[in-house]
Amino acid sequence: MRDRTGAAFERAFWSGDVAPALGAHFHPDAQLTVIFAGARSFEIRSQHFTARAGQCLYIPAAAPHKSLPLAYADTNCLNIYAPDFNLGRSPLVFDAGPLAGDARDADPAALLSLIRRQATSAVERGVASPPPRGFEWRRATIGEIAARNGASREAFSRKFAAEFGMPPHAYRIVDRLNAARRRLAEGDSLAALAAEFDFADQSHFGRHFRRVFGVTPRDYRESMR
Repeated sequence: MRDRTGAAFERAFWSGDVAPALGAHFHPDAQLTVIFAGARSFEIRSQHFTARAGQCLYIPAAAPHKSLPLAYADTNCLNIYAPDFNLGRSPLVFDAGPLAGDARDADPAALLSLIRRQATSAVERGVASPPPRGFEWRRATIGEIAARNGASREAFSRKFAAEFGMPPHAYRIVDRLNAARRRLAEGDSLAALAAEFDFADQSHFGRHFRRVFGVTPRDYRESMR
């Protein structure tokens, strides 16, 4: 979809009492979790953040995070993944303005425009830049990347995990999954994507995809049609 500025974005709904427990992951776009009722809690870089009804949680692009399976009765929320939304590189909870009804019935483009206005008063905090991205990052070994940064594999891994909340090997798997997820939306076959992004086979790709995103690759592709 597109908001009123013309920028493209993706959306997802969730409602229930206990949020799904997903593995640590990140998105190439900023995540905005808008709470219509109840609350959602996340762990982001070893810190806990909770957004409640009428609030929005901003998760920066490329920031590792995971949903916490905590109980908040009758929770109803909308996730918006916006590539050009930037409040800095630290998570932030801020007021989203008056929200009523069901998230599934909301106009996400209008809601994103509202959030953009509400976010102008949010305080920005700076954190480390994201790690290298792209083909070289996905293909090189951790030892090779460490050597290019003038460090041993162990020292590089410790520093990486401390800064980004996820070991470099795990981060790279999610990076590959995100790239494959975008290609799924374009209709690419599961087998071809598994091979291209260095998973052992289609089953291996599917297990990692479900662990991180909570759905199978096939179900995700169907939902995008």
